[in-house]
Amino acid sequence: MARIPLTQSARVSPASLHPPLRSRAATGKVEVTLLLRHGAPLPTVEELCANPPRRPLTHDEFEAKYGTNPKHLAAVRRFAKSHGLTITTERRDRSYVVLQGSTAAIRKAFEVDLRRYTHGKTSYLTHTKPVCLPRALQGVAEWVLGLDTRPLVTHNAAALPIPAEMAKQAGLRTYTAPHVASLYRYPRNQGEGQCVGIIELAGGYKQSDLDAYLKSVGVERTAPVVNVGPNKAGLLNTASNSEVTMDVELVTSVCPAARVVVYNAGSKDYSLRDYHRVLSEAISDRENRPSVLTTSWSFYEGSLIQQGEELAFERLFIEAALLGITVCAASGDLGSQVPVNARSPTGAITLAATSYPAASALVLGCGGTTLEAVGDVLHHERVWNRLGEAMSMGPSATAAGASSGGVSTMNALPLYQHGMGVPHLVKSSWKNGVFEVSRSTGRGVPDVAANADLHTGYQIVFKGQQGVAAGTSAAAPMWAALIVRLNEALGERVGFLHPRLYALVTEGQPVIRRITHGGNGAYFASDATLWNACTGLGTPDGEALLAGLRRLQRRKH
Repeated sequence: MARIPLTQSARVSPASLHPPLRSRAATGKVEVTLLLRHGAPLPTVEELCANPPRRPLTHDEFEAKYGTNPKHLAAVRRFAKSHGLTITTERRDRSYVVLQGSTAAIRKAFEVDLRRYTHGKTSYLTHTKPVCLPRALQGVAEWVLGLDTRPLVTHNAAALPIPAEMAKQAGLRTYTAPHVASLYRYPRNQGEGQCVGIIELAGGYKQSDLDAYLKSVGVERTAPVVNVGPNKAGLLNTASNSEVTMDVELVTSVCPAARVVVYNAGSKDYSLRDYHRVLSEAISDRENRPSVLTTSWSFYEGSLIQQGEELAFERLFIEAALLGITVCAASGDLGSQVPVNARSPTGAITLAATSYPAASALVLGCGGTTLEAVGDVLHHERVWNRLGEAMSMGPSATAAGASSGGVSTMNALPLYQHGMGVPHLVKSSWKNGVFEVSRSTGRGVPDVAANADLHTGYQIVFKGQQGVAAGTSAAAPMWAALIVRLNEALGERVGFLHPRLYALVTEGQPVIRRITHGGNGAYFASDATLWNACTGLGTPDGEALLAGLRRLQRRKH
């Protein structure tokens, strides 16, 4: 049978990642997600940026227009049957099929050299040969997720929460989430009738912590908190548990009347497939129908991520834009440089790279600031940057974090960022005795920012104790909570917000507080441009943003 390799689907040799690396033949069951062609071509990112949706589609409308051709589903069923694979999930509306089979059957079906690699306690599947599909699936299947389960996704928290008493002794300035919302002048409504989804990859929160937290900040919720997927605050998942806890406590306290849904993948390997699966579940949720999603989990561009894998996620964010769902994502907590695996003597280097999904032109990338307030008045903000400070975390030490930002290597400069001062992406190479430098454009990250410095952090309750947490992992849910309030006040979903937000700033509307001091390593804030690669356009003035969106709303109608 003639076979066709998927474009750029050969993996980087796993032997170069974590030497010494052990491998063995893979055994047991394997589950993969086959992404199928939509029934009609989705609009491109460029088309959405030029012509944002005038109204959101319903889930039924999306399925009727873009659902997979039944003939294509039939072709996949024949493919699965011929290779002894079981179809565990078939979603015509979202154009994907989940297949399960033995390792031997999966290896034969996709013609990959699938093996299990082990480094320390980390174990994963991967391959080096390209994924191949039969000609019968040409033009039917666009990508396969699940043949590589390396732990490529991470959460952005720069540090674990610290006990409140220690924070006080150290002289740290801390705030409650509702207080920060007040400083940013969020609209006074509470998100009634709205639903916000929180994307998690692993870990969980304790209901007792959430109850104690809400009591401590004087908030009484009138809407439920719903868990979709496991909510397991296990003893070995401290970092993930603190991530989930902070996300949930910030959103629930700022939007007490909004339904909050926690979508948790319950991932064991932090793979791209698990991240894709939980995002897809949230975007396609017909029961809860979230209008806003927030995620603090990401993967670094340049860390062995293939273009096709990002395109698989871009499909999801195009769907979200068409459905009127705003996606907020943390930009990262490591400034302008991130660690990546490389063929170096130590096995790792740092690279100027952006975090995805904040690097998507359809996702609201959220950076971080250091916020200083006097009572109920916001006194000053600057770029969050503690890179010059070492933070001890048990036996090791790490930089105390900074707002990540930069220029995407995989996503084009969107139309709404033209003329905003996004710097060029500069690449240099030394090949065959010749040194070359090239310059290109790319999507600038982040779009906006909010308080994220641990030194001006958020009060939370974790493991039954008052604590302080922060990071761009806090900025993203704070922006999500603002957008939920905006949706209620406007009576409609703001959805893909970027074109309107950038247009309002360009027009000189005071909807954003510009950050003009500080930097994150390679990039600096200043008065020279409306946007910077540290904090984007700046931090919100919620009431002014609501007024600006209302003016645009009247123009539209």
